[in-house]
Amino acid sequence: MSPKYTFSDEWLLRAALALPGVTSEVVEKFRQIQEPYLAQALISAGLASSAQVVDIVREICGVVYCDLQMEMIDKMALSLVPEKVCRKYHLLPIEFDSERITVTMSDPTDQVALGDVQAVSGRRPVVRYSRRETIDELIETLFSPESLIMSLVTGLAESASIELLEGGYSEEESDDQTVTVVQTPVINLVNSLIAKAVHMRASDIHLEHEERSSSVRYRIDGMLRNIVTLPRAIATTSVVSRIKIMADMDLATHRIPQDGRAKLRVGGVDIGLRVSTLPTSFGEKVVIRILDKRAAEVPFDRLGFRADLAAKIESLLQAAQGMFLVTGPTGSGKTTTMYSMLNRLKAEHTNIVTVEDPVEYKLAGINQVQVHEKAGLTFASTLRSVLRQDPDIILVGEIRDRETADIAFQAALTGHLVLTTLHTNDTIATVSRLCDMGVEPFKLASGLIAVTSQKLVRRLCPACRREVPVDRLEPGARELLERQGLPLRVYEAKGCEMCELSGFQGRFSILEFLEVDAALKAGICAGATEAVLRKTALASGVLHSLAADAAWHLSIGDTTFDEILPYLSMKEEVSGATPVLAPTAAVSAEKAKGRSDKPRVLVVDDTKAMRTSVVDLLEMNGYEVDEAADGQQALERVSARVPDILILDLQMPTLDGYAVLHSLRQTMSLINLPVIVLTGCGDDKSQEEAFRAGADDYIVKPFKPPLFLARIQAVLHRRYVVAH
Repeated sequence: MSPKYTFSDEWLLRAALALPGVTSEVVEKFRQIQEPYLAQALISAGLASSAQVVDIVREICGVVYCDLQMEMIDKMALSLVPEKVCRKYHLLPIEFDSERITVTMSDPTDQVALGDVQAVSGRRPVVRYSRRETIDELIETLFSPESLIMSLVTGLAESASIELLEGGYSEEESDDQTVTVVQTPVINLVNSLIAKAVHMRASDIHLEHEERSSSVRYRIDGMLRNIVTLPRAIATTSVVSRIKIMADMDLATHRIPQDGRAKLRVGGVDIGLRVSTLPTSFGEKVVIRILDKRAAEVPFDRLGFRADLAAKIESLLQAAQGMFLVTGPTGSGKTTTMYSMLNRLKAEHTNIVTVEDPVEYKLAGINQVQVHEKAGLTFASTLRSVLRQDPDIILVGEIRDRETADIAFQAALTGHLVLTTLHTNDTIATVSRLCDMGVEPFKLASGLIAVTSQKLVRRLCPACRREVPVDRLEPGARELLERQGLPLRVYEAKGCEMCELSGFQGRFSILEFLEVDAALKAGICAGATEAVLRKTALASGVLHSLAADAAWHLSIGDTTFDEILPYLSMKEEVSGATPVLAPTAAVSAEKAKGRSDKPRVLVVDDTKAMRTSVVDLLEMNGYEVDEAADGQQALERVSARVPDILILDLQMPTLDGYAVLHSLRQTMSLINLPVIVLTGCGDDKSQEEAFRAGADDYIVKPFKPPLFLARIQAVLHRRYVVAH
């Protein structure tokens, strides 16, 4: 037996049967022809008017009818109930106050739906009735991809204009198929993401997909930072397609990796993009490398090298012949350093040729050659041809094999200055690596003039860094500075608007520098081990250690001890010296202290008594709690460790709650941090301003503890529902 057919508004049956002329037989007839809505069937059959249906629903069910219109919906009320809940129960919130939220529903008798609304909003639902088709129509409009994208664009909005110069084609040039794939809101979204990345000095943009959502992350100063979460359905289709169009990649190919390039003008600055896609379980992951030509124009004296070290390097670069090696891991700034050297060396009477893979930045006055291994244009074959071009200075992008190394050293021994890179951990290891590649020791000793090994560390923001009191210095930092004979002066990160509350702004290189002198040449020719070569170099004073350079930068306030700590080795710097402290399990354990699985709440209020009462209440109910006495302290606490939720007063000295909200919502990595305003200002204007500034909820003092806790749970629950 088939199940009984039910109307979409089956709950109206009791009220409908109270209408004159409406009987069980009439209702059964409507069931047999499977009318979707009982109310509409009654009106169409002339058995009732719209006004009669509304009146009888109010009389029998006690529910007021709402003639739903778009302008009736309060966007702030809408933000309290996630799309998932609205679609599931066919409802829309239309207004709210401190204790209630008014929702209009197609089935106002659905107690499960009302329970979920209360859970995510933290307010008691007040019910209205609207026709289901009207509600569904507005849900589609309010939560359409275009609407969602435009709200994201508003949050990311950059004033910089973007013009596509090379690589793909603009929306005006796109064909009909492209227009159907990528609409203007998506173009605006991608443009905003790129403009924001350039503005924030990001080196890469990562678009990554999970089961239910996609995330955009920027790599800023070497650290990946979450920026925004996108609906996966939009990110894996339209957004990826737009990026592919810009990079002139195949839209129809999704199962194999692709590479592409584009050139843009962002706010009047030419920017190159190197785009890579990779198929993953949930869609194509995209990484966009941002190539800002200004990175290749950094003057040598602005690389941040110690003055005496920079002078020594400059004097060695004046050599008529020999090889200068710049080493370090991937992403350590080797290319920037070499380009800076070339810009210092280029002159009207000098012929400079580079062999690179790829040529990322175009340098004026320098001949640059792109390696193309598939076409047979390898480093080795190109280098042979370059030697016939009468060069004075040759830059080889990287020594990858013995053949390239042999030719490069041959050039260095026959009247050419050769600059090149190699992936090694330190300067002495470079000698061993070249020997392992097959370079004869006599060639190595004769051709090599100097080696640098560099690591990139984050630079402290000069606007907000602060000196650490001597009595608070970490033992490792104190020992390092004392052993180098440097003043006991260390700075720490604080965080401000200029540095997006991170405490850091930009990066610089810490450097190990080795000059190859006669004693070292003799050791190389004799096949000495790394340990012997290091001891020889230290004894003759031609090795400037990484620890010494890091200590100097630490003492002048360029960076923090935590930033340089991973690069301090256990190798002895001088004979019999105590080794420099390295990261240990104890240090790691110390870093891990204070971690907890409990939700972490930061309470910000300038009244000590209020802070204490809130902290006690939260701790008794299983929360981990931190506190701050004003807005400035709050930003410092958030910068040091981001909480799960922020409880924020509005009226505070130094920096009020509105300023804190503004700062948080202007910081892309904190744009989704949940914030509940807890204040004595109960007027509508204050509430409206707080919500517009980015508050997730608003509670007026004095508060009721059960309601207060319910609001916190509701905000955390709402975030979970949105994310999943």
